[in-house]
Amino acid sequence: MRRTTPDDNRFLAVGISHATAPLDLLEQLYESPRPLDDLAQRIADTEGLSASLVLSTCNRMEVYIETTATTATTATTPAAEAPDGTEAAGDADGTDPVSVLDTLIAEHTGVGVQELKPYQYVRRGDDALRHLLQVASGLDSVVLGEDQILGQVKEALDRAQRIGAGSKTLHQAVQAALRTGKRARNETGLNEAGRSLATAGLAFFERLVGSLDGKTALVIGAGSFGGVVLAALRRSGLSRVHLANRTPEKAQRLAETADGRGYPLEDIPRLLTEVDVVVSCTAATEPLLRAAEVAGAMSARGGRDLYLLDLSLPRNIEPEAGQVPGVTLVDLQRIAEEGGDDELSVASVESAHRIVDAEVEALKAARRAARATPALAALRAIAADATDAELGRLGKRLHAMDGEALQEVSRTVRRIVDKVLHQPTVRARELAARPDGEVYVDALHALFAPHPAPATTTPASAQEVMA
Repeated sequence: MRRTTPDDNRFLAVGISHATAPLDLLEQLYESPRPLDDLAQRIADTEGLSASLVLSTCNRMEVYIETTATTATTATTPAAEAPDGTEAAGDADGTDPVSVLDTLIAEHTGVGVQELKPYQYVRRGDDALRHLLQVASGLDSVVLGEDQILGQVKEALDRAQRIGAGSKTLHQAVQAALRTGKRARNETGLNEAGRSLATAGLAFFERLVGSLDGKTALVIGAGSFGGVVLAALRRSGLSRVHLANRTPEKAQRLAETADGRGYPLEDIPRLLTEVDVVVSCTAATEPLLRAAEVAGAMSARGGRDLYLLDLSLPRNIEPEAGQVPGVTLVDLQRIAEEGGDDELSVASVESAHRIVDAEVEALKAARRAARATPALAALRAIAADATDAELGRLGKRLHAMDGEALQEVSRTVRRIVDKVLHQPTVRARELAARPDGEVYVDALHALFAPHPAPATTTPASAQEVMA
């Protein structure tokens, strides 16, 4: 009878991302006023969810969970298939961990379950593991290869460990994801393919509206992202770049590096009448540029077009601004939908996917090998018991042998036993790691562990897997 392994339908990923949901919904999820620790703690306190990881960024909210064996076996309701071929979250009874998560996420974000479901995806087992590695690699980002996601995955792991929601299985999965992300960036050109959101956004922007040479621009935001945008704009041939920021002094210092000027946010409506291009890139949680302000500026521009590029999430520019005559608005959703990948290296993407596949297989092989641990431990226990019994019998028969000589005999016998068992132990783990390794694991259990645990019980617990 086949044994249930730690990753057999017990590792789930439930999420919503830029690939499935509109920006409006992502903004609602991202702007939840409640601390993310609250959601993570509630999931950790829920019966049936033995471990969890909450990953929330401006482009996604995903929860990775390791369910208990009982919960996994009771969640039998078939799920629908999502448009991308993955499993979509379907209706299920209260024992379904997906339904439980739906409720917890809805309560945390204030977004109703029925509003979330059409955009939600569910991945199980190997698919969930592979998705986590793809996310960490930047293969599932708005801009391929972006670096921020690695730190966000690490932060999610730290949170899980801080509130006691981690497990050895989950920890190993995240460590594999972090390792995969670093390899994808170091061993392929993926990082160059999508080095920064600013570069990708401006490249698409120029393909859409034409050359920026000779135009003037206003950058809203003087943080580190604003600096990247400013540098990218300078390379685009703009004649002049101004900056607006909550702190005018900071805007002035950064603007001076491009021979521009810094302004307070209050000056934006006036500046709209003067510049040709506006790029917004702040961490503000509400729009800084309203459609009414854009419409007012257009009436004073004498028919000149205005180009708006919103690189922020939540968005800094009201979507309705793009409906004002003479205005072209590009935001992250439009970049994701229409940006294309002409400048991306197909070879780099394929190489990154191969790294993901290799890391998934390596982790699965290590988990399969770990299934042999109980039987191998039983084998060594049998050998140790037999050794102890024989050495005890020998000690009783050889009364004349002094204690030191008997200890040397004992050490020699134990070394022989260890050497005899070493190669079979190594070989058994290698065979168990194979895709058909369950055959060898079952044989080991039949030989050395005559009373195995029931098939619904994992031979090595979540805390022991990969030990």
